[in-house]
Amino acid sequence: MARQAPGDRPAWHTENAKRAYEDALLVYKDKDYLDASTRFREVRRKFAFSEYAPLAQLRLADIEFDQEKWIESISAYKGFVRENPKHRESAWARMRIARGYYNQISDALLLPDQAERDQSAVKEAAREILSYVEDYPDGPQVAQMKDLYADALARLVAHELYIARFYQKKGKLDAALARVSYAVTKYKGSRKDVEALVLQGEILLMLKRKSEARGTFQYIVTKYPNDPRTDQAKKYLAEIDATH
Repeated sequence: MARQAPGDRPAWHTENAKRAYEDALLVYKDKDYLDASTRFREVRRKFAFSEYAPLAQLRLADIEFDQEKWIESISAYKGFVRENPKHRESAWARMRIARGYYNQISDALLLPDQAERDQSAVKEAAREILSYVEDYPDGPQVAQMKDLYADALARLVAHELYIARFYQKKGKLDAALARVSYAVTKYKGSRKDVEALVLQGEILLMLKRKSEARGTFQYIVTKYPNDPRTDQAKKYLAEIDATH
């Protein structure tokens, strides 16, 4: 017997799929994840061609996410997006993928020495979050995602500034300038823009490149007049002008 196409399914089949999905959803909302997982898998198996099969697939990914199984949830969400690229819930899945990457950043990174640590997880998180924000500017939780992106950028800048200051203390000023200049250009728009620019100006002064340093400090004063660190830039400007 030929397999029925989705449109050929009788109404009772769709109604049964809906009821099975909604029953599983109630169990999921009660946080009985084991039973809910079993039920959602049954929906996918019994009603594979119904509109509720991909929804059940998405809820299975949600269950992994809710249990803080970030790697498993990312894989599940990516499977959903791959198999249902035009589904109305694709934005939700992409948002959760980005959050999953962000949540993988170790809690150890919150410690004072986080800037010293490897930043590969932060870079991956930033990349995924930015991809989501660009693809879904009106997507779910986009405002919160922008905050996460800003935080990820700040972490990356902090790492670059840590290395730049290390080189600065060692007297390796060209290497220090290279790292801070990379931070200023690569991660422009982070919460640490002014801090990075001030350090860039300081290193330029140490290299006796006063004209470039002055330009950097003047840019800070003009671009960020209300930032508390702008006062430091003003002091450097005054010192430079006093030597002329």
